[in-house]
Amino acid sequence: MNVSSMPVVWEWDVGERFCVLDGVQNVPNEYQLSKGISRALGFPADANFAMSARHRKYVALADNISNMNRALVVSRRLKEVVEAKHPRDVEFLPVSILDHKQKVASSDYFIINPFKVVDCIDKDKSKYRWNNIDPEKMSSCTRLVLKPDAIDPELLLFRPRHLEYYVLVHPDLAEALEGEGFTGLSFTPLDEFES
Repeated sequence: MNVSSMPVVWEWDVGERFCVLDGVQNVPNEYQLSKGISRALGFPADANFAMSARHRKYVALADNISNMNRALVVSRRLKEVVEAKHPRDVEFLPVSILDHKQKVASSDYFIINPFKVVDCIDKDKSKYRWNNIDPEKMSSCTRLVLKPDAIDPELLLFRPRHLEYYVLVHPDLAEALEGEGFTGLSFTPLDEFES
């Protein structure tokens, strides 16, 4: 992969009306959803996210919804566009969204779970701090530089080793998604990224 086609970071644009979600409910070991671990086998049918009480005035459902797990919680339409690109090592897990009264606001959402983890961070050129509790994780990163040769140019979605709770997106896929006009969706170029 050459430098001009480096991936971007999948982010959220909450705006001034879109809901924010608490963490996923009814999913044992939910932390695995931000570590690059496949969860399709036995994924609970009653998995859901509730709208955050801290953001009560925000109730609109975006195509890409911000949440405490940093999971990619997306509408069926967004899921179908990504799915049509046939990304490798990615699964689509159905979830419901509960409103502030714990009623189902929509049962038409999915977690996009990329479970490919790539050792691609250039630790010599990046600026970061290691996590004190888990020495394999970065607790913060103010300059993220990737090793282009470590990234398969055909990979559409993946997680960088040491920062698995972030999802990196091939620029062609990001451009295609931006062209569809999805709400709540944002991509951050690597040179603007800070965790």
